[in-house]
Amino acid sequence: MRRAAYLLSGMLILLLAAPSSWAFDRGGSFTLQVNKAGTGTGTVTSNPSGINCGSTCSARFSSGATVTLMATPAAGSVFAGWSGSGCTGTGNCTVTLTANTTVTATFNTSGGGGGGTFTLAILKNGDGKGTVSSDPAGIDCGSTCSASFPAGTSVTLFAGATTGEFTGWSGGACSGSSQSCTLTLNANTTVTATFTIPTLTITTTTMPDGNVGANYSAFITSSGGSGSPHKFRIISGQLPSGLTMAESFGVQSTIVSGNPTRTGTSAFTVEVRDGTGHTDTQDLSITINGPTPLVITMPGPTAVSGTVGAAYSQNLFASGGKTPYFWSSTGGQLPPGLRFVSASNGNRIEGTPTTRGTFTFTLTVTDSGSPSQTTSQQTSITIN
Repeated sequence: MRRAAYLLSGMLILLLAAPSSWAFDRGGSFTLQVNKAGTGTGTVTSNPSGINCGSTCSARFSSGATVTLMATPAAGSVFAGWSGSGCTGTGNCTVTLTANTTVTATFNTSGGGGGGTFTLAILKNGDGKGTVSSDPAGIDCGSTCSASFPAGTSVTLFAGATTGEFTGWSGGACSGSSQSCTLTLNANTTVTATFTIPTLTITTTTMPDGNVGANYSAFITSSGGSGSPHKFRIISGQLPSGLTMAESFGVQSTIVSGNPTRTGTSAFTVEVRDGTGHTDTQDLSITINGPTPLVITMPGPTAVSGTVGAAYSQNLFASGGKTPYFWSSTGGQLPPGLRFVSASNGNRIEGTPTTRGTFTFTLTVTDSGSPSQTTSQQTSITIN
């Protein structure tokens, strides 16, 4: 019995002499310490309660407890962020206590604006041009490229290109190529907006063939650059005889058109120039083949029928060869009262029929090429 009493007495002495840390390590609690830094002031509180720093900047919490710290800046100050134990940024800080832990909260005052304000400055970069504005108002850059805002203000910047295109933000919390950026002013901040002019390029690399005497029309297009319209010119070589190229046709294109007069391949170099003086060139060629065969496409062997005493009209169409076309009857007979008409609104057979019957004739068309092409077909018209 005496020996057991000695053992119990010894154990009690050891417990009383143990370091104080044993109390919260073996008892299952840890200390959370909050430090404050920076030129400003503010308070930090905790959930669950225990820290109100202010005055109480450390507290014990049970092992494994999740504690959320919340920072509130005083007037004229702004909360600049957390550090320590994995906490960053300016939102709430949440820590899980598995050891004694220290977290630092930084509060800053204004860095030169006075009265609890910070300055937001805008720089512009790149070979393009543009404007930057802000909400709330203050930045209009353009002319006003810096402004002061109360500490902690959320400012949205908007970029708009006037020459070229907006390609991105950098600086502060702004990045990426969205045309708007929102940031919270926790310090004097500079943001750069970049405007660039896309590379000017002639996108047309080949031109279609043409035929002597046939209408020719083909576009040459460009992309990139700035300023409109883009202007085109031939700087070497030449177009096929009978074709011309406009200086511009639309915003980023031109047109080559006309009636080729000779066969062959013509090589030429086109230059495009945008509104800011950027240029690009492209080597092109056009091959002109011989005339396409002349073919009557309307009417067929049987033209529309008519009625004695009623106005009659039959349109005449051909393809191939070289316009204008000349129409005639080279055999047989048109119905009495009808005739060939060539007018600005088209070629046709028209008139007022006077005699019933079916009349067959040789419909002939001749183009204006040199030498000319001629083609014919048997056609009949029935007058009721």
